[in-house]
Amino acid sequence: MNIDWISGATQKELDQFKAICNQLLSRTYVVKTLCRADKVRVNNPDYIFLSIHYAEVREYLALLDWDLRKDDFNGYFYVVNTDEANRCQLDKKQTAILLALRMIYDENQERLGLEHDAICTVRDLLEKVVTDYAILSSKPNMDEVKRALTLFDNHCVIQRLEGKYSQGSCKFAILPTVLTVVSSEKLDAVVSVLRKEEDSEEAEEDPAD
Repeated sequence: MNIDWISGATQKELDQFKAICNQLLSRTYVVKTLCRADKVRVNNPDYIFLSIHYAEVREYLALLDWDLRKDDFNGYFYVVNTDEANRCQLDKKQTAILLALRMIYDENQERLGLEHDAICTVRDLLEKVVTDYAILSSKPNMDEVKRALTLFDNHCVIQRLEGKYSQGSCKFAILPTVLTVVSSEKLDAVVSVLRKEEDSEEAEEDPAD
């Protein structure tokens, strides 16, 4: 650990150091810019701090078995547990919604430019899950949708812009962090597995005469 920096840091810097480490451990990601409801982007001071003190934060987190990584192109820092512990476990519908978020992001990526965020509504997302992507045969109920989207918001995969996640009109931004959460290598494979499970469940519910 860089003792020289610790001993020379101001109380404000130490408080920000602690807050950012706690944020990384609880939310996984720190993004470069934040999107306001009016779609105006503002710089994230936590990202600026991490850019300056990357080595110190990385060294500290390594003591706790966390590896701090960064994606300069897409603009975010994130942590990975070196013991592969503390993984978030998703149920089937949460997984389907997450996959749809990644697919929507991919669809919009060409026109995103330097903004990196894809804007979506809950209604559009559910239409993609059931109709366009056919990951699930029927829409999850709104309580399930709210729980899933709140979870992803808490981990900086999406950011709510207006409305509530229990409302179809709710608007939110899909953040570039989704690229790390669901890699392109795993995307097609997991979608295929979910579709097969849906087909099997439908066959069991409607056996041939």
